[in-house]
Amino acid sequence: MTGGEDEFRPRLGRIRSNGGRPAKRYLGRLYGKMEKVRPGAFAKRARARFSGERIGRGAGIGAAIAARYAFAGARSRRVAVKIRSVRLGANGLAKARAHLSYIQRDGAGRNENGEKEKARLYGPDVEKADGAAFLEEGRDDRHQFRIILSPEDAGELGRLDSYTRDFMAAVEKDLGTRLDWVAVNHYNTDHPHVHIVLRGKDETGADLVIARNYIAHGFRKRAEELATLELGPRRDLDIARAKMQEATKERWTGLDRELGDLGIDGAVELPRARTAYDRFRLKLLTARLRHLETMGLAGRRKEGWRLSPRHEAALREAGRRGDIIRSMGEAMGAKLAPARVRDFAGAFGKDGPLIGRVVGSGAADDGHDARFLGIEGADGNQWRVEADFAPGAAPPVGAIVEVSGKSGEARPADRTIAAIAARHGGVYSGDLHEADDPSSSADYRQAHRRRLEALRRAGIVECQEDGSWRIPGDYLERAAGFEKSRSGARVRVLSWASLDRLTEANGATVLDDALEGKRVIDSVRSGFGEEIKRALAVRRQFLLANGLAAEDGPLLSVDRKALRELENSAVAQAGARLAKETGKTFAPVEGGRIEGVYRQPVEIGGRRYAMIERSKEFSLVPWREVLERHRGKTVSGILGRNSVQWAFERKGRGLGV
Repeated sequence: MTGGEDEFRPRLGRIRSNGGRPAKRYLGRLYGKMEKVRPGAFAKRARARFSGERIGRGAGIGAAIAARYAFAGARSRRVAVKIRSVRLGANGLAKARAHLSYIQRDGAGRNENGEKEKARLYGPDVEKADGAAFLEEGRDDRHQFRIILSPEDAGELGRLDSYTRDFMAAVEKDLGTRLDWVAVNHYNTDHPHVHIVLRGKDETGADLVIARNYIAHGFRKRAEELATLELGPRRDLDIARAKMQEATKERWTGLDRELGDLGIDGAVELPRARTAYDRFRLKLLTARLRHLETMGLAGRRKEGWRLSPRHEAALREAGRRGDIIRSMGEAMGAKLAPARVRDFAGAFGKDGPLIGRVVGSGAADDGHDARFLGIEGADGNQWRVEADFAPGAAPPVGAIVEVSGKSGEARPADRTIAAIAARHGGVYSGDLHEADDPSSSADYRQAHRRRLEALRRAGIVECQEDGSWRIPGDYLERAAGFEKSRSGARVRVLSWASLDRLTEANGATVLDDALEGKRVIDSVRSGFGEEIKRALAVRRQFLLANGLAAEDGPLLSVDRKALRELENSAVAQAGARLAKETGKTFAPVEGGRIEGVYRQPVEIGGRRYAMIERSKEFSLVPWREVLERHRGKTVSGILGRNSVQWAFERKGRGLGV
């Protein structure tokens, strides 16, 4: 067409073209939604394309169950089911052990009197299962399934143990194999729920593969079927009460979604009431609008109700904050001050990192093993910080930490790699690095290779057959994007010991850095900030009284050599104590190569040391988080002045880590 402001030129695709990958992805999502609305109705269309959803045990049963019980509709008892398949790689057993230990934590269970206790692990035929034996049997499993079963009416079920066993028995029948599983009941939230750990092996010892359509429909429908059989269908009064409770929720609800559908540019046109159900629905929507009015998210005008432009965003944020306060309350108990709760969310702001004390921890997402720390900040606030720790590496209650957000910037190593690659046709290697910078050490070049290995797993760089690396032209931009995409916050432990143990510690502490002006610790006149002020004053007096520091105006000049000697003495004392416990000789090391089996971490004067054991002796060397992935295994490294450069063999490769 030509002429006019509405001129356009159509671009025709190829004959029989379906639009390429974006269109396929869109159609896949569309048919997925349609299948949820009417299970089985689009099976013919599903057969026309390969989706993999029918591969594995239970194929076809999930959709059949959903179709068979579709008539129940809103009267069926509702059960939320989350299921996740977890790969057990090189570090899988340690993660599985940490997960099983965490779901059995103190306070999550209840005894017969309703008092808090440690959650009890049970199995198909035993009231008290052996978690260690369960993990040992699954040591060589490729994967395991983690299931969260949360019936809406869990409080009305007779026993969650019996309900869980009936549920797993029904799943066994559907999948056609016996299953090996353990479970715990949790009563630490508003809705009691069950955590189930299912081995990834069937009764023949083969890998347990469950069809996607059974995971999508079968688990949940079986759980709802059993709850409905035990408690009966939901009554009209129960359904009405559940709907009325939504009217006053300070979070995004189904009623808000209905109001959004009825609104045009924020103006809501309420439906006319013709039937009893219409009158009930109108009452619900009006009650919701009145509650939103008290929150400042809706208002009445002459022409009718109008929603605020912030309606959805504000409610979703309010719901998230409510979840944060509830989870922080579980972790901190009586110490919680809701008005001072803040979510770190990966960034602290422009004033620098957050320094605070760990006062508790909890599950950010039980299904994905995501954890958070409850931190009492030196700024007077209580912070919820999500972070990813290796099993055994999370700081304990009382530890002092520094939390910083993800910078989203390329690292200095990335800039070095990019510069060398630019001079050598987009290729980097250790030899090229050494030729460009002869003063660089082998450990320094190895650190760059470790960085490239991490980026290789993300698909950013490519390792060639000769050991060199192919670096793309936009490497720095992609490396920065990789940093920004990594979830959680950076948590650095400043002291593994509590603040009161640092004032007279025989060794260098974070307080000494602050007294010398090397570290700025923001504080206020309340909470942990005030405690830091008092601790600094006591530490100052201790250092001066023992000749470990001299006044330098308002600051101190600390005798680091004397503190190092005191710290070495404390390490020797800890070594002597461990020698009595283990029957092995303590062998101090000052430098050079260290090799042996990593047994455990040992905390000495606010620092953490690694116990490296050999046949008849052991040593204590500075600890790093990466060691926790190799507990009980042989490790080796080069001991420097204050740290160890560890190297771990990769199967099939000679690369260090």
